[in-house]
Amino acid sequence: MKHRKVFMTSIALIGGGLTLAGCSGWSYSPAMRGNPNTESHNLGSGQANAPASPTTFTQGLAMEYSGFATSLSSTPMTTQSGDWVDADYFSRKSLKADGGEMVLPENNSNWLVPLEDGYGFRTQLADGRKRLLTVLDAGSRDRAPALSARAQVRYDCWVEQMERDWQLGSNGTCRSEFLTALDELESGPKSGASAPPPAARGYNVFFEFDKSTLTVEGRQIVDAVAAAAKGDASVRITLVGKADLSGTDPYNMSLSQRRADTVRHTLLADGVTSDRIAERWVGEREPPVPTENGVREPRNRVVEVGLR
Repeated sequence: MKHRKVFMTSIALIGGGLTLAGCSGWSYSPAMRGNPNTESHNLGSGQANAPASPTTFTQGLAMEYSGFATSLSSTPMTTQSGDWVDADYFSRKSLKADGGEMVLPENNSNWLVPLEDGYGFRTQLADGRKRLLTVLDAGSRDRAPALSARAQVRYDCWVEQMERDWQLGSNGTCRSEFLTALDELESGPKSGASAPPPAARGYNVFFEFDKSTLTVEGRQIVDAVAAAAKGDASVRITLVGKADLSGTDPYNMSLSQRRADTVRHTLLADGVTSDRIAERWVGEREPPVPTENGVREPRNRVVEVGLR
């Protein structure tokens, strides 16, 4: 959430009567979760109180939330400030966990998550939360406290990133690390039942209009795919190049091929062997977001990456 300290200082001066310790409910849509004016106090308290070597689930949450809040405090929203609002909010979750309170994973309906239509991002988040709560309630808090705490905080990180930057959030390390931790929790002892196969992971590498070169964000996503593949020799990668409907069909077919080729060549340069990559391109024929002919739709300028 992009609320800067200088802006909030002005709001505090205007509001005059706000009480610093109790302002997390003031006014936004959705409501502001944290208060940048108390961020440094709560962040410091969370850092001081979080155990260095947690042995229980709540202690693990305190440590993981404190670390997440610290990273947000230094995440540049401008060249001068971090995400003070969310840093304060997750510091408060750290302090609650440290105090022994029940702290649940975030509900995505309280966050500004875009693009349900075509991508189903809210549905993905809701499904992930349901899976997480299922395994937590089945005993993983006691059976694997550290991993369970990490899974919950990585989930919250995924939610937070989806509001801040949906392209990175939907393909970034928080989502990937959450799914990895969740798969490991779900594959634990289950009274003789066999573990389910690991879920397929999907990434989207988006391109600018009429371009087949990677953006900075696109390069980060491809690097994350390469890292995931190199971390598991059994992983296979599928690439599907696509284009929006703003050009001719033959041109869009060629453009989608060039985009898929770009991703493939970058993966090869990152050390993924060619026998692990399957590539195809479909032009404008399978758009993630159906549109009328001639429409420039950014979500259709994509290479869809699947890992299995």
